[in-house]
Amino acid sequence: MTTKFLFQAAIFAFVSLAFKIELWGQIKTKKYDAKNNLIYWPAQFDPKEANFYVYNEIDINASPETVWQILIDATQWHTFYKGAEKPVKILDNSQPTLAKDVTFSFSTMGQNFKPTIKEFVPNERMAWEIKIKKIQAYHAWLIVPTPTGCRLITPEAQNGFLTVLQKVFQPNKLLNLHEVWLKAIKARAEQREQ
Repeated sequence: MTTKFLFQAAIFAFVSLAFKIELWGQIKTKKYDAKNNLIYWPAQFDPKEANFYVYNEIDINASPETVWQILIDATQWHTFYKGAEKPVKILDNSQPTLAKDVTFSFSTMGQNFKPTIKEFVPNERMAWEIKIKKIQAYHAWLIVPTPTGCRLITPEAQNGFLTVLQKVFQPNKLLNLHEVWLKAIKARAEQREQ
């Protein structure tokens, strides 16, 4: 019995270590940390009061400028991010990429949205807002320089009827899609800087 227990403990430790290695340089959570918050949240999307909140971050071995260019080139998201179900359309024909006050069409999680960019500081931060009857959301992006490149942070706060359904039927889908998105941006940025 002791040998069997030791073998099981060793397997558990190995699996746990493998999982932790995969997550180094990456965080995903549904818990809001007000003490370490770096996002400028509009009052109606304060994560302490929001119906639904997710937070993801990843370290990227590429410059903030490279990551920024990938992030604002929304018409290309569908080519590398499975959560972009259709090509994004920027609804302001004078803009080739996302910019302050630009509205764009975006299909994700089986829904069609028309977010508007509310915050836009090149190479640093961007946020968009969705305001429709069934869901209101604020999705922020923050690029923090690091000695090896940058850290990309993306939290989202939501309110509205769809958040209730999301909590019950797909509680981790948005969190996991954001993780996939960050990994895709990381791969794309690091490849560009090779």
